[in-house]
Amino acid sequence: MRPTTTVFAFVLLVGGCSPPPADLAAEAEALRAAAAAYHEAAAAKDANRVVGFYDADALMIPPNADTVDGLDAVRRYRFGFIETPGVELDFEIVRAEVSSQGDMGWTFSLGRITINQPDGTTGLDIVRDFHTWRKQPDGSWLVVVDMWNSGMPADD
Repeated sequence: MRPTTTVFAFVLLVGGCSPPPADLAAEAEALRAAAAAYHEAAAAKDANRVVGFYDADALMIPPNADTVDGLDAVRRYRFGFIETPGVELDFEIVRAEVSSQGDMGWTFSLGRITINQPDGTTGLDIVRDFHTWRKQPDGSWLVVVDMWNSGMPADD
């Protein structure tokens, strides 16, 4: 085989081995489904299911609190919305995007938190929730960064 033929055959072989391009529409749909399932678990106050949506390298950035680093720390984190009686959650995914490679994505959601007080009064918070997600080898999506804050005006 001549050298130019060998080089041409090598280029064809290497070029033919690249992974197929990601179906970004399908990945965006899968990401939205993962975010919706996360919200359902949170609304059901199911701590084990909520934690199941976090990657081993997860980083949580709660408002006015220390950073929570790693899945073991996420497991130990006190999820106030789960532990507090009378709390009801309702989330709306505002935006979801997937990287051009289809392996990373982010979601931005608004959460309406209703707090039914024992005295019959009702409190309200609007939470702005931002997640960065990583696609796993099995095709599922897990949260690698979770950051949120209140959308309500600060008390003076």
